[in-house]
Amino acid sequence: CREKLCATKEHVKSDYQQEHIQPSPNDWGANLRICEFENSRLGDLRRTARTRLVDAAAKFVSLISNFAEDADLHVNVGGGPGLLTGDPAERPLVMTGHQPVIFHPGLSYKYALTEAFTRQYSAIGVAVVIDTDYGDAGQFSYPAHQKDGSIIRRIETLSHGEEIYQFSSMKKPAEIAQVLRCVTSHLSAVRQNAASARVAEIAPRFESLASSRVRMLHANLIMRRAFDSGRQLLEIPFSSVASFPECLRLTADILKQPLRFANAYNSALQIFRAEHGIRNAANPFPELKISDGECELPFWVISSQLGKRSVLKASVDGNVTRLISDGRILDTFDGNITAESLEPMLSQNIQVVPRGGLITAFLRLLFADIFVHGSGGGRYDRFTDEFIRLWWNVEPPPFTIATASRHLFTDDRAELKRLLEIEGSLRDLRFNPQRHLGTGVFSEELEMRLKSLIQQKKNALADMQQARSEEGSGKQQGMLIQQITVQIRDAVSAEFEEQLSVLHNMTPEHRDALECRTWPSFLFDHRSVNWP
Repeated sequence: CREKLCATKEHVKSDYQQEHIQPSPNDWGANLRICEFENSRLGDLRRTARTRLVDAAAKFVSLISNFAEDADLHVNVGGGPGLLTGDPAERPLVMTGHQPVIFHPGLSYKYALTEAFTRQYSAIGVAVVIDTDYGDAGQFSYPAHQKDGSIIRRIETLSHGEEIYQFSSMKKPAEIAQVLRCVTSHLSAVRQNAASARVAEIAPRFESLASSRVRMLHANLIMRRAFDSGRQLLEIPFSSVASFPECLRLTADILKQPLRFANAYNSALQIFRAEHGIRNAANPFPELKISDGECELPFWVISSQLGKRSVLKASVDGNVTRLISDGRILDTFDGNITAESLEPMLSQNIQVVPRGGLITAFLRLLFADIFVHGSGGGRYDRFTDEFIRLWWNVEPPPFTIATASRHLFTDDRAELKRLLEIEGSLRDLRFNPQRHLGTGVFSEELEMRLKSLIQQKKNALADMQQARSEEGSGKQQGMLIQQITVQIRDAVSAEFEEQLSVLHNMTPEHRDALECRTWPSFLFDHRSVNWP
């Protein structure tokens, strides 16, 4: 068993593991077709929105390519002639997306598989940058060496901290250099020399981007496209998409009847939780707050001038609708609300953007023929499916799931898994060792001894049964059986005592580091993914 582990060591280190693709790859291709909502206003919106999306996404890819050139990075982030674009009236559109953070391998795999699938079926591929969320775009974890020899996860960042992603800013070049030098040092200390070399290679590029005053989200996109995955995909920020006329029309339709929408949304959540046995009231999304003619809505109000966002609320009094943000009246509408009536806010650098499940609802309704999620999105978009059917009365385009793992400490992780399995089955190993003979769990020496003891025990049992059948006493054989049982138990315990002491002395933080699947992708060699 150990020899087999060593023989596959290099293969395991370089490949994705625990791949999860749902539904099967064959079904992805079978479900890929241009989705049309016939005889529907949504169908008209969708046709113009898709063309607008492809044009705008191509321009954004060109923009970040220019950013890379301005930073003197001679890397290909624009996809070149292989960019997965085309006429959305003639080609289906495959979409994925995520926040503009430093990717871990699971996210890289999702983008790489989306790219491979899109290329295989000559479709258009678009990745949406969810830049309207809040977080630290420069944050990542790395393994750090402790004085006692253990390994823990530490958190660092290349940015100035948590902000709305579209406003994220990088640290100064010298600060970034210092952070990444520290990371390379710890990687070398935990015997991850290849990862240390990769960090040393990418460090000057992050410094160059910081010198050019590139935002953190743009730096992440440039580095991911140049050295990781998704280079051939079109790309576009969600903040840009949310300002499309077609998105504003969907938004206006909701704002016309906010209380009805909020009640329908909450009702759909309650039904979904009941049908799926979900007890957590925040899963998949919290319900919207409704009280006395006022309700919360699944939109953010983002102020570019302040760099802040707040939840949108609506207050209805007869024909008058007031939009409220952060306790202040944002705008008042007397009568009908239209997409055009929302545009003045844009000129004031104030934007109303979908949040939560409404993000993928808009993206799937207006653009995608298939949307590729990771494991998290795959869970919550089951609700989005149901709500699209309920509110918009159309069948949603399908979504799929793609994720995988890569681990840094593959040998140590395999040993941890082995020890945990032994710990979990130790009682059975002690009292039923015959079940485990030939599996490789015992050493050769112990296996030979156990076979002998087990045979002795069988012989003693047979002798005891014969003695009793002849109405004699089986006491002597019973005592012998007990002695053999103790010998088996003690032999098995002695075999694993020292090994399990390693497990018992291992800190939870060390275990967490060995099991971690969210190290940044730049610690790993780049792996292309072919469509299955």
